[in-house]
Amino acid sequence: MKTLILNHKSYMSYEEITKYKDKLNKLPISNIDLVLFPNIAYLSLFKNTKIKIGSQNFYSYNFGSYTGEISLETLKSLDINHTLLGHPERLTLKLDTYAQIKDKLFRSLNSGFKTILCLGHDENIKMLKKELKFFFKGIEHSSLKNLIIAFEPSSKIEGDYVDLYEIEYIRNLVKSYMNKEFDLEVPFLYGGSVNKENIDDILKLTDGVILGKTSTDINIVKEIISIINK
Repeated sequence: MKTLILNHKSYMSYEEITKYKDKLNKLPISNIDLVLFPNIAYLSLFKNTKIKIGSQNFYSYNFGSYTGEISLETLKSLDINHTLLGHPERLTLKLDTYAQIKDKLFRSLNSGFKTILCLGHDENIKMLKKELKFFFKGIEHSSLKNLIIAFEPSSKIEGDYVDLYEIEYIRNLVKSYMNKEFDLEVPFLYGGSVNKENIDDILKLTDGVILGKTSTDINIVKEIISIINK
């Protein structure tokens, strides 16, 4: 079964997301592991729906006096089961540091969330190898069962070009590292310039894809789901 991640980022008004929700609920997703990451303000709209929901961000600490933050406990109370970490946009905007991402990674995994960790945002292979060593140093093997790794290079976000050879190389590098260090087969996703023309080729190399801004268009999502189901 392939994974389809819909990352809405900070798009969509309340009226748009309510209409989107109704249409998404009617789509045939039984053969797809579909997870929606809506604008964080709309997380509660999807409580008690059939759709898996993830949070684009969270605060590392528990309930408390942390104005403007959202905790893992809050996410659990909303039946949210996925988190997204290390997205290149948050790094570019300096909303997260590598140290903060590592801390969030530990807490998310150990709290039982399916955790998507984005790597390779600058497409520097040497840096990606450093990321792997940094993020997983000292981590408990038992918590890694909830880990998903994504390759989402900054240069490909909302672009029009996908390098299949690069995706295959990074996939092999990541999977080889996780097998060697942890004897673990980790799901590998790709995000960046994914569309209905290239998704078949990408899915031959990966366990799934991440859609960004295009995922806010329910008609595009419907087409993508139809292609995956085919």
